[in-house]
Amino acid sequence: MIQNFMYKLGELNPQLLREIKGRWQATNILPAVAISLLGQFILLIYCQRLLPPKYINTTYDYSHAYCTGLSLGSLSQCIVDKYDRVIVNWQLWSQDVFNLLSLIGIFVILVGGNYLLISDLATEERRGTLNFIRLSPQSYQSIFLGKMLGVPILLYVVSLVAVPFHLWLGIHAQIALSHIFGFYAVLIGTSILYFSGALLFGLIGTWLRGFQAWLGSGLILGLLLFSKEVIKDNSTFNYPFVVFRLLNPYYFISNHLGDFQFDGFHWFAMPLGNSFIITVGFSLLVYLVGTYFIWQSLRRCYQDKTVTMLSKKQSYLLTSSFVIFTLGCANWQSGFTNEFNSYSGLRENLACLMFLNLWLFLYLIAALTPNRQTLQDWSRYRHIYSSQKLGKDKLIKDLVWGEKSPGIVAIAINVFIAIACLIFFIVVVPSSGNNKFYALLSLVFAGSLAVIYAALAQLVLFMKNEYRLFWVNALLVAVIIVPLFILSILSSTPDSQPFVWLFTIASPLVMLFSTIRDELMIPTFLAIMGHGVILSLLLFKITKQLKKSGESATKVLLAGN
Repeated sequence: MIQNFMYKLGELNPQLLREIKGRWQATNILPAVAISLLGQFILLIYCQRLLPPKYINTTYDYSHAYCTGLSLGSLSQCIVDKYDRVIVNWQLWSQDVFNLLSLIGIFVILVGGNYLLISDLATEERRGTLNFIRLSPQSYQSIFLGKMLGVPILLYVVSLVAVPFHLWLGIHAQIALSHIFGFYAVLIGTSILYFSGALLFGLIGTWLRGFQAWLGSGLILGLLLFSKEVIKDNSTFNYPFVVFRLLNPYYFISNHLGDFQFDGFHWFAMPLGNSFIITVGFSLLVYLVGTYFIWQSLRRCYQDKTVTMLSKKQSYLLTSSFVIFTLGCANWQSGFTNEFNSYSGLRENLACLMFLNLWLFLYLIAALTPNRQTLQDWSRYRHIYSSQKLGKDKLIKDLVWGEKSPGIVAIAINVFIAIACLIFFIVVVPSSGNNKFYALLSLVFAGSLAVIYAALAQLVLFMKNEYRLFWVNALLVAVIIVPLFILSILSSTPDSQPFVWLFTIASPLVMLFSTIRDELMIPTFLAIMGHGVILSLLLFKITKQLKKSGESATKVLLAGN
């Protein structure tokens, strides 16, 4: 029977069978089961030590978190039964153990699974076996799905062994089964999203070598900790940072009262947080859209290592989806009802939206910027067409939609899409014209910086250097962080030196939160001109290099003929 099952599995997904054969062995499975059981036992022993003493002296008042008497803040007064034994609030204890086990499971599955997938794919690429897999008749979906299901299979075993204990705790904590299985659905959805991202990072991050898996899993760990520790205040529901909660299954853990940590969540003023099931469904939809775009990048990078991660058309769709999703998480429901306080809500929401869009555009710069060889091919053919006076009128179309053309125009179009949506947000806020003017200026600086960073990345990727991928990442990090670091050391503030600050990543925030608006107009005008000069110089340099590369390549091609 097992052989028949394995044969059918091999017919259905050969890659999954390959991964399982290398891992589904008694020497691997038995330790995984033992580790899971031992971990549950240690957790149970640890949590039992948190219980109050079995017997207490009733002549003294004694309070404890798990007692059942009069509530005294975070503690409760302990009462005893007729046998002088402390009556324990087992429901609350089960809830806390349930939450702790859920949290451990989240970190083990998401962080550990990402590390295993990135490490496996990096090893396959380093050994050259991935090229053999590419030659097989399997589809990219079959290969990556096989890896996603097969590589972390021991983690799945550890998790499945813990499910009965987890369910038992949830039932004793009187948590509805619909909420428990809703949490499982979100955990599975986030796992698919993060594991898909891990596969993509494993494909494109080979230049990081042995550090690749540690960096990828570290980023996921940082995101989970950031969203758990920093974005834990309920006031975040007033701002778009609630998206970090949607990406962390921890916030979908319900308590015995049926409450969960999305009460008050609205999307375009729709009270989605009033229903656990609707919130789970909305989150799964977000994961589905994100996974779709990641798998489009997987398809392109797997089939041809020289192409960009996204086509320009896909990038426009991604930006539109991302901006609409994040814009819906703004405080539409209550933040702008009072014109007197509306600007405070406007600038705080707008600052959060621009922060989220910053990460989107950093990804788009990486996803749309072609490498040196692709640009050389494109510039050569463009030069041939120009010399033959053919296709000159198609240059704009090629820059907007072409697969091999520079990505700067596409980045600019994506900037326009994002700014257009944010302008709509600014317009509907009942604030003064002066406030809206400065909010619009903040968008101008944000858009300008995005295009400048894209041009800078394109220029560095055109270098004749083996480590240009490293240099482009290092340069972008330096351009973003170093100016702020230097200005902070010099004790400079936006109010004391606004012109200098308007050339940093903080320039949109300077426009939003400045207290010296009367003195800001001239520095703002000069800074906008300065941004234009910087962008013009970068574009001129890129155009010159493309033209030179096209002429040189054409001469070599014609000489060879």
